[in-house]
Amino acid sequence: MTGTKTDRILKNSRHAIHLMDLHEPKEPLHSYVLLRTYRHQCERMQHFIGESNTTRQHLDLAIGDLRQLMALDAFRALLKSEGFATIPEPLAKRIWGNRESTPDARDNQDQALAASPQLVAGICVEAIDLLEDCSVNPKIFALLRRVVPSRQVEIAKLMIALDRVKFNCAKVFIALTPRSKLADPSLPRQQFSGVTSSQLDAMETDLADLSQKFLITSESLGSWGLELVAVRGYLNRMMDSPKIVRYLAHHFPKQLAQFQDVLETAPRS
Repeated sequence: MTGTKTDRILKNSRHAIHLMDLHEPKEPLHSYVLLRTYRHQCERMQHFIGESNTTRQHLDLAIGDLRQLMALDAFRALLKSEGFATIPEPLAKRIWGNRESTPDARDNQDQALAASPQLVAGICVEAIDLLEDCSVNPKIFALLRRVVPSRQVEIAKLMIALDRVKFNCAKVFIALTPRSKLADPSLPRQQFSGVTSSQLDAMETDLADLSQKFLITSESLGSWGLELVAVRGYLNRMMDSPKIVRYLAHHFPKQLAQFQDVLETAPRS
């Protein structure tokens, strides 16, 4: 890392005072804390994904119906006659083009981070920046040094999205980190009373899969919400036109019912 980058972190970061004096936490992670925190984290992620997917489903239904209707000359002519020829840009892009990022973009970011990590006291600069606005127990930074930079960033994102920037939360993510993402893969994994190795392996796999889905969903939800707001605004204006409502009721009652359902569903915040 350049001296300038290091100086910026050490001078401006609220966490700088802790980064230069990190000590490995002595407190062991007890079995009941592991299981309780793991369960709560999974439940929060599953609930978030479920609610967010509802937003996505309403958006996809509305977009699919509008795309089908926009292909009809008669419907486009009706929209034009009623003053709805201009479609909001976010809505137009979803109808006639796909704006969503691909998993490859995420993989490329992870590869770039792994190839040239910028560290301060063993902590990835991106992770420090992500946690800048959070109240962070200094012991969390000491824990993060146990995993590779890309995993540090992932854990920081997970804790922030879960609104759980907590020591126990970080300990569980560290404890269930795949060996390939440990800073020192040769270190033995902590054993927990009453939890078998096969159970730990299953928890590690399940948490990794759920975490990936959760992060992808949380990163996409903002655009889904904005697009759903644009859809709702446009549909609301359309439904104020008696001619359009009569046309849909006569020719496309199913689509009309779905549009009304979308209008009654508020985006998830």
